[in-house]
Amino acid sequence: MSMYLIFFGKSQDFSTRYYDRENSIDDFNSVIKDFDLLESKVFTVDDIKNKEILSRYFFNLKGRNFCLLKLYSFAQAFSGNRIAGSIYGVGLLSDRCIQFTKDNLELLRAAKQKFAELSLDGAKFKKSDFQEDTDRIWKAIVTSNNGNLLEKVTTSTLSINKTESQVAFYVKDLFGDAIKLNNRISNQDIVYLSEDLEHLKRTQNKWGKDNFPVYWEKNNEFVIYKDEPPTMPTPQHKDQHVSSSAKSREDEDILKLRSELADFQYNNQHLQQSLDRVKGKLKVFKNIVYGLLGLIILLLLYVVLFTGDLATKKKDTQAAPPPAPVETANSINISIADTASIDSGVSFLTAVQFIYSFDPKNQIRDTIKFYDKMKIVDKISGMNKYSVEAVKSVYVSKCEEVKITASRIKSAKTVEKKADKKPI
Repeated sequence: MSMYLIFFGKSQDFSTRYYDRENSIDDFNSVIKDFDLLESKVFTVDDIKNKEILSRYFFNLKGRNFCLLKLYSFAQAFSGNRIAGSIYGVGLLSDRCIQFTKDNLELLRAAKQKFAELSLDGAKFKKSDFQEDTDRIWKAIVTSNNGNLLEKVTTSTLSINKTESQVAFYVKDLFGDAIKLNNRISNQDIVYLSEDLEHLKRTQNKWGKDNFPVYWEKNNEFVIYKDEPPTMPTPQHKDQHVSSSAKSREDEDILKLRSELADFQYNNQHLQQSLDRVKGKLKVFKNIVYGLLGLIILLLLYVVLFTGDLATKKKDTQAAPPPAPVETANSINISIADTASIDSGVSFLTAVQFIYSFDPKNQIRDTIKFYDKMKIVDKISGMNKYSVEAVKSVYVSKCEEVKITASRIKSAKTVEKKADKKPI
């Protein structure tokens, strides 16, 4: 036997959490694909004063029979004030018929009360995701002192009756009368029970008596509900009765207006959110358009200026050939397309830089490198007709300093040797 415990409600959008006797079920599509019987479409919440609704469904999906027993009532979403269709509740789902018994109904009631205690603040959800709360409730149910309560749900063989429409019962004791009706309604596939007669009557007016027949108890028997003629008030209470009726109609009108106002506010809130999203997208789109326009303008300016500069250069080139370049130490032609030319230019400039930075007093040991660098300068300048008179002048000057420095070092060493030879 399969048995599932379900928590549902409009905490934000319509949310559900499913559990079997051993685990939480994150993907219920593996059990029943697109299961949609939890959010009531016929007997829905339409007023904040609606009383609890108990319902049972027999249905068949892909050759499998199921029974759904659910208990639900009004609760507003975490971030909305909508009344119509705003619910929360608990359900039991099985492949067998779940009986209206005291234990079964008390399990539903206890789970729903704990659900409200943890997830609701009055008649409003505290948060948009109630999974943490329902995990706790399910854990307590399957590990109770009396064992796993999901394994103790009373069931019987399930058969689908294929009745054409649902039926509703106005009861004075929701659970007590449900138990009393257990056998009476075993041949009905969809059954609703409620202690709220006015709610049942409004729903019947919406769907019609044939599609939503309402039964109530008369002479210890449940029969089709009929409006009874009002009793004539006694003369001494006539004014009081009229005043009471007027007040009742006034209260109903106020409740209706509040319900409609809440719906309008809810719709307005969603429209405002949609408008804000559209404005955000429009702002991003404008920024993209402005960016593209700026890029196009920059490209056009670049094309105009670059094309004009090329045309001017071409015209100047055609008008007068350039004079032959005079190569100097400060004017060096290096072709970036020629690797050899680049290597030669780099070697030349490196050698010149070393000659200019060479310090004969402190770099006397690099004298040979100094001479070699000048050889490189002479070689490359000769090949490329560079004028290197300034470099040669610096080189000659530093060569003189090298000789002087070398002479001083030699003299110092001689003095040291003589000092070493003196007797102690």
